[in-house]
Amino acid sequence: MIGYGTVGRGVAGLLHEHAELYTQRTGHQVQLGRVLVRDVAKARVAAAQAGDPEAATRFTDDPAEFAAAPAQVVIEVAGGLDPVDGWIRQALQAQRHVVTANKALLAARGPELFALARTHGVSLAFEASCGGGIPCVTALTAGLMGNRITGLYGILNGTCNYILTEMTQRGKSYAQALAEAKDKGYAEADETLDVSGADAGQKLAVLASLAYGVNITGDQVPCWGIDTLEQMDVAFGAELGYDVKLIASAERWPGHEPVGLSVAPCFIPRDQPLAQIHGSLNALAVEGDAVGPTLFVGAGAGQGPTASAVVGDLLNIVTGSYPAHFAGMRLTPDLHPPAEHVAEADLEGRWYLRLSAQDQPGVMAQITDALGSRGISVSALLQHPPRDGETAVPVVVTTHRATRGNVQAAADAIAGLDVITGPPVVLRIL
Repeated sequence: MIGYGTVGRGVAGLLHEHAELYTQRTGHQVQLGRVLVRDVAKARVAAAQAGDPEAATRFTDDPAEFAAAPAQVVIEVAGGLDPVDGWIRQALQAQRHVVTANKALLAARGPELFALARTHGVSLAFEASCGGGIPCVTALTAGLMGNRITGLYGILNGTCNYILTEMTQRGKSYAQALAEAKDKGYAEADETLDVSGADAGQKLAVLASLAYGVNITGDQVPCWGIDTLEQMDVAFGAELGYDVKLIASAERWPGHEPVGLSVAPCFIPRDQPLAQIHGSLNALAVEGDAVGPTLFVGAGAGQGPTASAVVGDLLNIVTGSYPAHFAGMRLTPDLHPPAEHVAEADLEGRWYLRLSAQDQPGVMAQITDALGSRGISVSALLQHPPRDGETAVPVVVTTHRATRGNVQAAADAIAGLDVITGPPVVLRIL
């Protein structure tokens, strides 16, 4: 195993605690061999704290010693791109199966690694890379294989979901919710990867590649984070019957080959299942042409859920079921050309616009004219009286189905009106 952090300790714990159970289930003894770490002394202290009595004989910081140790499977739970990428390639070239939880590596270099595994007759398993303990990958590559997938809509980052839950359910500001997420260990000291949407974008690239049988990399997913979301919009959304979630979406409309990709805060009607996923939970909604809507919910990160997915992949390799599945599966991105993408401006949906307008006659006519001249139909309007000491009032407009490009063009035109103060806020409504 490469890495002995939180997830690595969880994997080692499961293999030790359930050794007899795993033998019963697979017909094989599954034993943890060498563990490659950066700091052996630090790893031994962590192992002692975790109650792992065999740790002292397993750790090494020498990649050559690790590569020479006997093993049929290499588990990678260290994360990052380099030098992990090289160690995984070395394992595959040595005809060792690999289990990884590394969504960043798969989103950036997945096609090369999948192809390398096929070349050397082994498999690359990656259930833990997306959604923690939720079997998202298995669902897309096995259970839902009989469907043409039309949409993926995921809450794929527990940190963001926790922050948004605190904002929507308890009225906290973004700054307050973020500070609390850090105190509880949901957010890293540098929260950028989570709150920018980049983490969810990496996971979406992996899942969308499988869902549509195409080649998508993480840098091709447009991302808008939650770090600029204002409590005012959360409140207005609630008044209109919506909750707000960071949604990673991949859509392929019937009759069209291009895939529409996006990670962004979106409003969702409160009666929809995705709107009811709170706290640090993750969820993936998958729409298939035959099955209709499905929803997978669970813990998207953490020691136990992620270790569960890693060990599940390991046991499926031990039984031989996953290598056979991997060899016959034609969905991985190494077997397909780069996906055609829906341009950001052509992404279709309903939209929420918040404007700050002067409270005077004729303002609404100018706003609706800017929308109507671009073929945008208004669904609802919400306006509140000006606050004490202010002359501008917040005006919220929701639209019927339109493209992002047309809505943004209308928003830009509205921003140029003399009666408008500041830039409009534009959010998607699912």
